[in-house]
Amino acid sequence: MRKNRKPFWITMTVGLILVVLTLFTYSKNLNQIKKLDAEYTKLSSQLNQTEQDIAAKQDEVTSEKAESVKKVTGLDPELIQSDSTEAEKYFVAAFSWSNGTEYEGVRNQYIESLGEDNSFTKTYLPPDTKIETNDGMLSFIDFKKLRTTMDSIYVVPITAEGNRVRYVAFVQYIMHKDGSDLANTDALERSEAIIEFTAAGNPAEGDRRITEVSARAGYSAGLLDN
Repeated sequence: MRKNRKPFWITMTVGLILVVLTLFTYSKNLNQIKKLDAEYTKLSSQLNQTEQDIAAKQDEVTSEKAESVKKVTGLDPELIQSDSTEAEKYFVAAFSWSNGTEYEGVRNQYIESLGEDNSFTKTYLPPDTKIETNDGMLSFIDFKKLRTTMDSIYVVPITAEGNRVRYVAFVQYIMHKDGSDLANTDALERSEAIIEFTAAGNPAEGDRRITEVSARAGYSAGLLDN
């Protein structure tokens, strides 16, 4: 019986040793995991704080930059950006139409806004001529199947008196005959219009508007010259 018990005790002893080693290893790993979790939490907090500090510094630099530009030039960068957006909304219709009827409607809107004798419509929205065909009189735009799409507008301030700013706008537009042409605009030739306008009014009160619009003196490139 004693000979049979010896392997049993050996097995029990080895088993206990393995259990102790396993518990020791688990406890050690658990402590390491807790330590790593604490370090991760600390580093995450430090990272978040650093990101907040950087964002605050960037806002401060942007504000200081805007104030410097305003002090040197008398122009508020945010106002220029806002006026550029409003200019795009104002001029897009003049350079984005698809048939003679739409063109006439757009032309009349600008004449109503700017007056009958304004240089902008004279230069960039001249009267659509009529062509006699076997089916009667036909719009030149419809006869040529012309349409145009504004491609871009770049606005540059030239003078300022307080919130009253005079700008020059460089507009690029694409003359084409079908909407599918715009699938590859890189292959299309751009035409350019140069326009002067004034943005006036108090932006804080929402009465900012585009006024005193004119074609740039000495420059002419009518939409119907093609």
